[in-house]
Amino acid sequence: MSDDQALPRTPEEVANLMANLTFDPAPTPQQEAELLDSLPPEGAEVMVVRSLRLPIELDDAVTAAAKANGITKTAWIRQAIEIVLTMQAEDDQPISRADALRALTLLRPVRRAA
Repeated sequence: MSDDQALPRTPEEVANLMANLTFDPAPTPQQEAELLDSLPPEGAEVMVVRSLRLPIELDDAVTAAAKANGITKTAWIRQAIEIVLTMQAEDDQPISRADALRALTLLRPVRRAA
């Protein structure tokens, strides 16, 4: 610990600390059941919390994109990360929407036999 100012330094200080310890009462069976019910089910996906610093303009853009898709900012960011990781894993190269539309307009319609 870098801040050991509050730690006891003598046997008397340790004894005083130990003598003055107090413990919270044990939870009632109902509180214990509520706590257990609040836990994720066994085998549930484990989620890791990450702290992320974004410029305000980028955060505003993420907020708008998430709102437009009807999802939370967290879900939108998670999906964006998953998309990039998938593209990298498959050695895929993204193209612009304009290039995709241009390529689609060059396709001829399929003629189906009647």
